[in-house]
Amino acid sequence: MAPIRNDPRLTPTPAPNARPTTPPPARPQAPAQSQGGDQFESAHNRLSQVANGVKSLSDGVAATQVRRAPGPQRFGPLEIPGRGNSATVEGVNTRGARWAGAAGTAASVAQLPGAAYLAFRDTRDFFRNPSLESANKAAGSVASAASTGLNVAKGGLELAGNVSNYRAAANAARTAFTQAAPDAGRAVANRVAGAAAREAVEGASRQVVRNVAARVAGEGLETAGRLGANAARTALHGGGTAVARAAGRFAPGLNVAIAAADTAVAVSTIADPNASAGKKITAGITALGSIAAATNIPVVSQAGAVVSTVSSFIGSFF
Repeated sequence: MAPIRNDPRLTPTPAPNARPTTPPPARPQAPAQSQGGDQFESAHNRLSQVANGVKSLSDGVAATQVRRAPGPQRFGPLEIPGRGNSATVEGVNTRGARWAGAAGTAASVAQLPGAAYLAFRDTRDFFRNPSLESANKAAGSVASAASTGLNVAKGGLELAGNVSNYRAAANAARTAFTQAAPDAGRAVANRVAGAAAREAVEGASRQVVRNVAARVAGEGLETAGRLGANAARTALHGGGTAVARAAGRFAPGLNVAIAAADTAVAVSTIADPNASAGKKITAGITALGSIAAATNIPVVSQAGAVVSTVSSFIGSFF
């Protein structure tokens, strides 16, 4: 029997339009949601670098707009034992202080949405996957958001108090001057009001405010200028406007709350095994600076505020 040869008619041929049987390429996976969170955190960190840079400058300016006065030294609203009759430092309502307060408050407001989001995200992650590490991270994020919010509240309250006091003094001086000199021009009235208000809110003596207002009023209007000066000082009697009195009442307690929040951030950062040495050091310095800033001790208070902000600025690069 002859051997069977391969018959080409028996060999199956592929169909003309048949597709190759190679497996389809794998579809690219959508990026994980945590990557989006990391991108948001990176954007927040970059914004914080800019904002803390602005706050470093504004706090440096604010630290120069102060005066010394005798009285009890305090930590927030609490009197320090044995320091009842000592030198203290208090802020002065100058134009520079108002501009610095506006810049610092705006910087804190810019950081608030990102800080609030990170606090929400880390707290949510803790409840989804409870652990010591996630609990520490959530605690640090919540404390950081609290510190930012407290800075917004304190800065906004102080700024509102300073601005309202200046406007109240200027309006009172303008009204009194206009009533005493109805024929005087509006420009003269505005100059007298501005000069009297500026000197009054900065704490100048009665004689100084009257002399400045009389000189600005010009010849023949000295008496009206002095009356405007008296009205400006009267408008600030007892602490000035309600907003200014509220700022004076609540700001010391807010300073203590900020120091507590910054301390909690430092504890969380130091306990974080993934945090760099630079991050831990700057977090500790920020907390110590906030504690010093919560006092009214000369030099210590101003230096603490500046050191705290500068340390936060440096820490944002780690």
